[in-house]
Amino acid sequence: MPRISAARANEQRGRILDAALTCFAREGFHAATVQDIVEESGLSPGAIYGYFKGKTEIAMAIAAERHAMERRRMEFALAAPDIDTGLQRLVEGFVLELRNPKERRWRHLAVQLWAESLSNPRLKREALAGVSQAVDVLAPMIAQAQRQRRWPRHLDPPSAARVMIAVLQGISLQLAWDGHVDIERFAVALRIMLDPRSDGPGAAAG
Repeated sequence: MPRISAARANEQRGRILDAALTCFAREGFHAATVQDIVEESGLSPGAIYGYFKGKTEIAMAIAAERHAMERRRMEFALAAPDIDTGLQRLVEGFVLELRNPKERRWRHLAVQLWAESLSNPRLKREALAGVSQAVDVLAPMIAQAQRQRRWPRHLDPPSAARVMIAVLQGISLQLAWDGHVDIERFAVALRIMLDPRSDGPGAAAG
């Protein structure tokens, strides 16, 4: 690859990942080709291979960037002054954000990568890392809710965190099947289930 500035390299890498996300979501991970990514990105095959060895490495890079962004969202929720605001931030960042077409493309790809990870150790490690980091960030928030006597004391925080993660994984799978799922109503229902005292539509409409 010709020597280019760091800013230009980051811009090109981002174009590749954005193009790959679009191709994987549209064509499917297995059906999409590097040539599809070339055409979508407007870059040359040499430019693509200058950053990544192939589709799996591109998919892992997408997943790693998404996990980093999701960690920032969870830490933003954890830093909230109270549990109500924290839960609201989680709903906004992980559920209501599904109204964004790019977020939906990622979730559609995520479902495909989960299946692929069953036989691909590298993808499996990336998937497990995403779940582990979510448990690590969410468990303290749940413990905080217990200290405030908002959630039952006998609830195991890491296990409850996994339940919350499973809800997001489940709605991602449902959206992959049916793009007409009502995200707004789902968000309201989830918010009320997380804290029954939040019983109005405005609780998750932010």
